[in-house]
Amino acid sequence: PSGIAVGHGGVWVANSPDILFVQDTDGDGKADKQEVVVTGFGRADTHELPNSLTWGPDGWLYGLNGVFNYSHVKYSETNPNYKADHKGWPITCAMFRIHPRTREFQVFCEGTSNPWGIAFNDEGEAFVSACVIDHLWHLVETGYYHRQGGPYPPFTWKIDSIVKHKHQKAAYCGIHYFDSDAYPEQYRGKLYMGNIHGGCINVDRIERDGSTYKGFGEPDFLTANDAWFMPVVQKTGPDGCLYILDWYDRYHCYQDANRDPAGIDRLKGRLYRVRYKDSPRTPKGFDLAKESDEQLNERLGAKNDFIRWTATRLLQERGTNAIQKKIEVAIGAKETSQLHRAHAVFVLAGLPYEAGSLRRGFATETIRQHVWAEKKVTSATETLLAWSYRISMQDEAATRFVRAFETAEYEAGRLFGNEDYVGSAILARELVISIARGPRSPMGLHTLMLIVTTFPEDPMLPKLAWQALHPRLESETEVFLEVLQKGKHLNSKPVLELIPRIADRILGRQKFDAQPIGKLFALLRDDHPQAGRQVLEVISAKVQSGELKGEKLDQLKVAMAEPLTTLLADKATHPLASDAALLAASWGD
Repeated sequence: PSGIAVGHGGVWVANSPDILFVQDTDGDGKADKQEVVVTGFGRADTHELPNSLTWGPDGWLYGLNGVFNYSHVKYSETNPNYKADHKGWPITCAMFRIHPRTREFQVFCEGTSNPWGIAFNDEGEAFVSACVIDHLWHLVETGYYHRQGGPYPPFTWKIDSIVKHKHQKAAYCGIHYFDSDAYPEQYRGKLYMGNIHGGCINVDRIERDGSTYKGFGEPDFLTANDAWFMPVVQKTGPDGCLYILDWYDRYHCYQDANRDPAGIDRLKGRLYRVRYKDSPRTPKGFDLAKESDEQLNERLGAKNDFIRWTATRLLQERGTNAIQKKIEVAIGAKETSQLHRAHAVFVLAGLPYEAGSLRRGFATETIRQHVWAEKKVTSATETLLAWSYRISMQDEAATRFVRAFETAEYEAGRLFGNEDYVGSAILARELVISIARGPRSPMGLHTLMLIVTTFPEDPMLPKLAWQALHPRLESETEVFLEVLQKGKHLNSKPVLELIPRIADRILGRQKFDAQPIGKLFALLRDDHPQAGRQVLEVISAKVQSGELKGEKLDQLKVAMAEPLTTLLADKATHPLASDAALLAASWGD
């Protein structure tokens, strides 16, 4: 097994090719029941197996798979979502998630290398550490990140890491967002990462950077005096101390282990507890699962991250209407701390949703009322508002209504910025994700262009918006061109910067049609000649490479004939005349 997580009445186990759910039904400490939830993970690369099963703020179980562990994940035949004709999910490096109640599997995002370890901060954001490439990544739903190796899907615009610095060496395993009052303040609210080649625990501080974060190096937490030390997991314990799982072996890499299998040490793995001065141990018999709903609700604001995250999960598992009512009160109460309110929202996100129930809608409205009462979107309130959008989007039946509401609110300027409200890249990010996951509409395309225009310098948003846009250009190009024209988006410099990608995507559709590229060029030719030149350059490159030939090239000549006519006239003075002549020459005119 390469990953475990306790929850929902059993233990979830990553045991490639399967993700298992095992239960002890008679209390003897042994598994009596085993369920294969999904199957199809690879076993060809054993240092990149599915790993790091971690409960997310939304109640889903998250995990990772490595870049060279080629997998084709499918539902097992006993999974309630199983269909014989389901195509499954071909993946390599990816973050995935499984819903513990419905057993639904989703690919959350893709990219990086062979990450081991998932950390969620108290804003509910996911971070992973990676080997070989940059060491720290902020992962969001629908994103596609830099890969250590292997091809990207066509038209991908990759997202990069959140660090500019490096620590010693480059092999990481495990990451944890540590926040406990058992340690002094300078150790809290930071990411702790196991550096197996450096024999140490590296630390990074994170700060908001638009829709994402920046990471900054901090002094190492500890360095071992033993070369066999291999920290692979770091977690806060119930006593507030940091616990470190040590693989402990002479061989740090699989190449050495493959060369000398007999030399692998399988007996001396160990678990360390790192205390500050005389930090007391957890009292005997301590068990959060035995506490009442009221007690767990109070624990949501605990100063120990193990306590508040475990309380969050337990309340999600219990999932009663009474708990939801208590959570609504906690969210709306003025005396509720920021930390407590955030975890109350997480509980809400993980509660079971009954089809047709309006309670979830009322609860998310409670969040919105609390935020707007503050008269502006702050870093604290935008986290709550972003999560209210995520919660609303969980109900597919309500998706169309929610999307229309959010988009109308966005267009009204509430989130762009006015005298009362501050534009929020975090909220814009959630809108992009909802558009990527939700039903298709011209309003969604319009909103994507508004977001690109409003946040051009954001490190993530334009790339995330492109990932939401380009699949839709396969079948909605005509609608998109109409949105560009009617929405006056071509007056936006950030949108114009997307034109080469848009032209490339239109020409790369599976069912080739040259008319849209002719229309796009016609829209740009006179008012935006530089962007028009880029369209011609994309076309010329594909003609010269032979990608566009035969019937496709014949279609292209017809589609471009009218917009090129004036440019190819004798003594043409248009700034694109020479570019047009080069294109015509490339296809033999």
